[in-house]
Amino acid sequence: MKTVVVFFGGKSVEHDVSVITGVMTLNSIDKEKYSPVPIYVDKKGEWYTGDILKDPDEYNNLNYKKLSRVTLVGGSNVLYRIKNNRLKPIDSVAVAINCMHGGSGEDGSFAGLLKSCGIPLASPPILPSAVSMDKRFTKTVMSGLKVKTLPFVFAKKESDAETAEKNLQYPMIVKPNLLGSSIGVMRAKDKGQLVAAIRYALRFGSGAIIEPCLEDFIEINCAAYLSGNKEITVSECERPVGRDKILTFGDKYEDGKRVFPADIDKKLSDKIKQTTEKIYRELDFRGVIRIDYFISGGVVYLNEINAVPGSLSYYLFSKTLKGFTVMLSDIIALAEKEFAVSSTFKTDYKSGILSGVGSKGAKRL
Repeated sequence: MKTVVVFFGGKSVEHDVSVITGVMTLNSIDKEKYSPVPIYVDKKGEWYTGDILKDPDEYNNLNYKKLSRVTLVGGSNVLYRIKNNRLKPIDSVAVAINCMHGGSGEDGSFAGLLKSCGIPLASPPILPSAVSMDKRFTKTVMSGLKVKTLPFVFAKKESDAETAEKNLQYPMIVKPNLLGSSIGVMRAKDKGQLVAAIRYALRFGSGAIIEPCLEDFIEINCAAYLSGNKEITVSECERPVGRDKILTFGDKYEDGKRVFPADIDKKLSDKIKQTTEKIYRELDFRGVIRIDYFISGGVVYLNEINAVPGSLSYYLFSKTLKGFTVMLSDIIALAEKEFAVSSTFKTDYKSGILSGVGSKGAKRL
């Protein structure tokens, strides 16, 4: 039976949410088709596997003695156990699913690691992941696609508050450039609050995004994935409901509510779904993504792209976990199929350039 590894956890402030997504995904994979293997990446970045990782209750006080350290080696799709400073092969990996929110899990670097190992990935690849993770880069690319986003100022230091005051109006909202889940987000009504918000956001990374804070708006989410028949499946829209003007981490993952399908005009709903499909297609995504939008004054603005959404947004496509299982089988099969095709591409070229090249020849290159 083919081994499908599910990566979750990671060195990220979204670590705990990733555990929930990973365990749910792991336990939803069709056991008659695949052999799912958990790979938990702890907060230090070390990889572990073990049967207890399939039980969400184990993470309250994880017993590392029941786990095995594992790793991959460049150029090989074999998963290895690390024991006594030696590598012992466990099994070859047929497909990997990335459930790591934020950090290296969502910025494309993890996708690059798997690609270098020759492992098919049923999740977004390198480039669209990088575009999605970097909020400033997202806005640049969306501008090229004619997708509206809010005006912004990029801040790398507290004094950039002056630039923001020249180009934007209060109230403003400040976000870490490379984070999601509303972590590190603050609202500012004056310069004192703006400087404090920039200072706080820069604790989570080297850059921050400053935008006008919309006063009268609603947030809308829409998800998409590429099915086995190469058609993009787009979900209905949902409207998350927060207790404040800014959706908090708790609103999103702990006690938040939602309206599904979203109670918005059909023209707006259709526009959002069409935009989601367009972005998925143009950025050449794979796996499941979720895009978050703002609607203000009848205008739709893209807020952010989630390359690894919570629970892989299965609830936007199916009311049951059984439907999630079918969806997972679909994206796993597609990853295998596309990898088989890409493996036929020519990657070598005999140039003869190395023949007889000495130190002098090397200097001329």
